[in-house]
Amino acid sequence: MNTSTVQIQKTTTTIQIEDTTAIQIQETVRNTRERLEADFSKLGTKIHRFPRGLRGVNERYIIPSFVSLGPYHHGSPHLQETEELKHAAAHYLCEKSGRSVEEVHGKILSIVSQARSCYADDAVAKFTDAEFAVMMFLDGCYLLHYIKIDQQCALLSNRMFLSMGPCMLRDIFLLENQLPWLVLEALMEFCTPFHMYNFFVDMAVFFDIAPRYSSTSDSNTRVSMDEFKRHRPPHLLGLLRHYQIGNMPNEDCRDNLTCYSSGSSAIELAEIGIKLTTSNKTWFADMSIQRDRCIFGQLSLAPLFVNDCIACWLVNMAAYEACVSVTHPSDGFVISSYISLLAMLMDKEEDVHELRAKHLVNSFFSNHELLIFFKGLARHLRLGHHYFVITDKIDKYKRERPVSITVHRFVYNNFRTIVAVLSVVSVLVGIFRTLMSLKQHQP
Repeated sequence: MNTSTVQIQKTTTTIQIEDTTAIQIQETVRNTRERLEADFSKLGTKIHRFPRGLRGVNERYIIPSFVSLGPYHHGSPHLQETEELKHAAAHYLCEKSGRSVEEVHGKILSIVSQARSCYADDAVAKFTDAEFAVMMFLDGCYLLHYIKIDQQCALLSNRMFLSMGPCMLRDIFLLENQLPWLVLEALMEFCTPFHMYNFFVDMAVFFDIAPRYSSTSDSNTRVSMDEFKRHRPPHLLGLLRHYQIGNMPNEDCRDNLTCYSSGSSAIELAEIGIKLTTSNKTWFADMSIQRDRCIFGQLSLAPLFVNDCIACWLVNMAAYEACVSVTHPSDGFVISSYISLLAMLMDKEEDVHELRAKHLVNSFFSNHELLIFFKGLARHLRLGHHYFVITDKIDKYKRERPVSITVHRFVYNNFRTIVAVLSVVSVLVGIFRTLMSLKQHQP
């Protein structure tokens, strides 16, 4: 075989290898895209891992402290004590419903494939269908017993409501500690009738400085009962967010914004004549800015009470938004925008004090703790459209009123001095008038 023939064969072999490699790459990228698109189509029903971009927050807002729900934290050593309570709750639910454990468990087993698809593949791979169905059955019965606030069983009442109440309230709204809504729906068929709606009305009260809501009244609630029943959430945390902002009007995110400013603190806004007020809207996370009756402005915000539970819920609702939200046609980062705006208003502890004085924020946290919490969380969040709308209007206000802002800032920063000077002047005027009066009466 001559040299030219060998060279041709080598060239042919190389071309064949390259063609095979190209075909493999083409199949790989196509299959990967199809898999990712199929996974993305389930975005609204998935139970997501806590997003990596927010992992900088305190782990106590991510990892449950008392009870695991679902596969992500199942088997954690510090949560094992609660496993026995799950069995007690499951037995109690079946007994109260008049159905056997086998029947209720069988219902969950019939939907186990759908339930498994709601979680990340790596988290469910270690469970057989039978094991996964048992976990969903026990976790679901336990969660529903808590939501029903059934205190007829003294054992469960003590362990779930009295001794570990705050821990339960945090754990059931953690992003990684959710159960698929279809599991809860299946189990609710066997429960004595109760209103899930009332539970969320009561939860909403926790956010308010001055509670305005009642489970007995539908007129002032954030979402009507009919709308609440029509909504199909992916899980309990998704339902909490929907209830909190359900009636908020949608804004078109295609509006052109003239700038993207970092905004101003609460004290700075007071200096330039923008008054901070509490919003009277029923939905949570409301924020709006408008021109006041005079030449100045007014920034309205939904008031917020912050304790450990609320802080945890805010973090996890923001994390949920980061996992499922899109920017068009409406803003999916409403909670994130609200948190970011509060953080913008807080540069120093004096700003937090100003927000307290305006009844926009109240908390058992100190001013320093509130400042650290909001600043620390906001640096990890995506800024939503609502945030940019507010900061754009603030910048527009600054550009259009340079003279009035200068005058207002001078008066605001020197108010005590001005009052003192006016007081001295008024005293001097009084003395002068008295002297003049005495002089006129002299012969």
